[in-house]
Amino acid sequence: MRMSRKTARYVIVPDDNVFNDSMETTSFRLFRAMHRQLFRASGAKPADSTARGACEGSAPTIRPRLRLLDTEVGRIRLLDSIGENEASLVSMTPEQARELQRAYPGLRVRRELRLYPLRYGRLNIIRKEAKPAAFRSAKELELRCVDAASGKPVAGASVVVVLDRRRGFGISDAVTDKDGRFRTPLPAGQTRIDAVICQPLAGYWPGGAEDIPVEAEGVTGLTLSLVPIRDDYADGLERMLAPAKKPDGRGVRVAIVDTGVDPAKGLNLERGLNTTGTEPADEWFDNGIGHGTHVAGIVARVAPGVALHSYRVFEKGDGGASEFAIARAIRQAVEDGCDIVNLSLGQSSEPIAISREVRRARALGVVCVAAAGNDYMSPVSYPARSGVVAAVSAGGMLDAWPEGAITGRNVADDPAPIQDRFFARFSNIGPEVDFIGPGVGIISWVNKTSKGVMDGTSMACPAVAGLMARLLSRTPEILSAERNQQRSDDIMKMANSHAVPIGFGPEYEGAGLIDQS
Repeated sequence: MRMSRKTARYVIVPDDNVFNDSMETTSFRLFRAMHRQLFRASGAKPADSTARGACEGSAPTIRPRLRLLDTEVGRIRLLDSIGENEASLVSMTPEQARELQRAYPGLRVRRELRLYPLRYGRLNIIRKEAKPAAFRSAKELELRCVDAASGKPVAGASVVVVLDRRRGFGISDAVTDKDGRFRTPLPAGQTRIDAVICQPLAGYWPGGAEDIPVEAEGVTGLTLSLVPIRDDYADGLERMLAPAKKPDGRGVRVAIVDTGVDPAKGLNLERGLNTTGTEPADEWFDNGIGHGTHVAGIVARVAPGVALHSYRVFEKGDGGASEFAIARAIRQAVEDGCDIVNLSLGQSSEPIAISREVRRARALGVVCVAAAGNDYMSPVSYPARSGVVAAVSAGGMLDAWPEGAITGRNVADDPAPIQDRFFARFSNIGPEVDFIGPGVGIISWVNKTSKGVMDGTSMACPAVAGLMARLLSRTPEILSAERNQQRSDDIMKMANSHAVPIGFGPEYEGAGLIDQS
């Protein structure tokens, strides 16, 4: 068999539930060798003991210099380590990875995964990207997006053109130009367009049209009027949850492991850290996607008194985050005294480094809350699928959006709405779901000056995290308890005791919606 010389990044963790140094197996000895080799020559200390929040004047990049280690499967490159006897990140060939797994049965050796924000949007709608340049057709679509109040063009808005909903075929990598326009060729056989959606990051509700007839030849014109966001509009979050009181969340720390958080009004940002390992540690503000700021804003709306910690795991301009950066962020959140860790991100396969860190967090009294995923009622994503994580699905309130918004397309038919509440058609489901939260048509900050509307289990997740923070701030005996498994169990028990079923069923909503009125 031909040996590959191409290397990849692999995560290695001990295949056990022990979080101390007492085990003297060959696996643990290998971990010690990796960890010491990483930090010995440079004189650096483990990242989890030296990393500090940027608010306290943190150092630059936290990843140590690269090191090589000779093993019985050959020389491998050491990239990073969360801690002695803990997850390590290495670079090696696939053949070396297989041999290392065989040589050390007490290890789990897996290719490092990437996780993505669980905002429902173009990545969920379009599964097969069209190539308009290959259509060779005289048919075209000309879209114009304008402000519904003033008629002015809306530039820089994300555009999704669904050519075939069944196949998930269409165009998603598009934005409107300075005149609010987007133009694209269409396939010669296209007679109808299933949907066109226009969604700016900030300032407007998403607009759209469905079942659009295509002209037999030439240009099919379409104008979408986008409704501006009003500060006094009661969205799905406000209508679905009991009103927040100013002290709600006081004394509670919530970690936002995401794209970073901008310092918007009402966000009590206590600390921040970039754990990507490739960017300076003090670059923990939003990377420009707006997702992390939106998530943090939801927590602050539900629990205004909460102290927020921002752990940026997504590099600037990157839509995916490395498993190891996320694992490091969870570890640091626990070390920094956070009570709840919000994970509005996911992946269909198990990221073993993250699985280990969420178990450790739970053992040390911290509850991780994660989004279930937006794959149209598919199985729950990781890390929400982990048994120690509180998994959150998404629902909403009927008509909690203005006329002209296309938000209503997210209402599921099955299960059918119950009174004024509905299940989000995009939300994942399964026996792992613990709670449901408002995740459709949610208004929050996307940067330090502007607000936007987002949908997704990404939005339902921080709503539940905020509700847990409310309850925890009102229960000082749990908040101040020793940080161990009993404390985190008590937090989950408290949340479950306040959850009220809506009626969709446990696989859709778990214990239901947390009621704190």
